[in-house]
Amino acid sequence: MQPRVTDNAYIEPISQQQQAEVVSLTLSYIQTASQLYSASFAPIPILFDLRGTSSGMYQRTGKQRKIRFNPWLFAKYFQQCIEQTVPHEVAHYIADSVWAKKRIRPHGREWKSVMLALGAQPKVTASYDLTGVPVKKYQRFAYSCGCKIHQLTLIRHRRLEAGKTDYRCRSCQGQLKLVSE
Repeated sequence: MQPRVTDNAYIEPISQQQQAEVVSLTLSYIQTASQLYSASFAPIPILFDLRGTSSGMYQRTGKQRKIRFNPWLFAKYFQQCIEQTVPHEVAHYIADSVWAKKRIRPHGREWKSVMLALGAQPKVTASYDLTGVPVKKYQRFAYSCGCKIHQLTLIRHRRLEAGKTDYRCRSCQGQLKLVSE
C-alpha cells in the first residue's frame, strides 16, 4: 500500500485503523513480555505525535512512561516500522521496567536480550528517505574559526550568546566566532 501524498507534497499520516493495529501490536508485545518475564507490565500511553527523523521513542519522565510513534514515517514505511520500531520501543519499556533499579544503557545487553526474547533483531537505528515527511528545519547561524565557516543550530548559538559555553573547530582548534551579517 502506497502512502497518500497531499498537494503540499507531504505524506498523509497513518489512518485510525492503522493506528489501532499498531496499538494492538504494541499491547501484544507488552503482554508477551509479561509472560516471558513473569511480571505484570502496565499498559502505557501510545501516542502518534512524534515528528522528525525518528520512527519511535520510549519516554520516561519521573514515573510517567509513554511510547510515541511518528505517523508519517509509519505511513511511508508501515511494514518495516511494524516489524522493527514497535518491538524496539516496547523493548525499551520492558528493559526499563525489569532493570529499574539498575542503570542500563539504552541499547545495551539488557535491551538486546528483550529484543531477542520478543523475536526481533536488536537493530539500533534505521535509515529512512524523508521525502514527503514533515521535518522541522532549525535556524542556523554562521560561525567562523581559522579555517572555515560552521553552521550552528539556534540552541548552540544561544548557548554561545549567553556565555554558557564556547565551541572550537575540530580541525584547527580555533574558537568559533559569529560571522556578522
